[in-house]
Amino acid sequence: MAGKVKFVLDRKEFSKQILHNKKLMDDVHEQIEGMAQVHEKITVYRNEDGNRTSIVATAPAAVEAEHGVLTQMLGMVKV
Repeated sequence: MAGKVKFVLDRKEFSKQILHNKKLMDDVHEQIEGMAQVHEKITVYRNEDGNRTSIVATAPAAVEAEHGVLTQMLGMVKV
């Protein structure tokens, strides 16, 4: 039974249930802020426009290339 699995997200529902969920976004923001402490060059901010909320983490390309910190952070976030 080794078949392919396909996930399809309904953008409108995803936006409503995830990107407009203040409690969830607060939790994700806290997690990312905590993980960002591993390197002083990582910047974290919350982007709230009227349509949705996102948590943004940035690091210089050299830091990401050497350590893979952003990739690791993304993989460690628990929703």
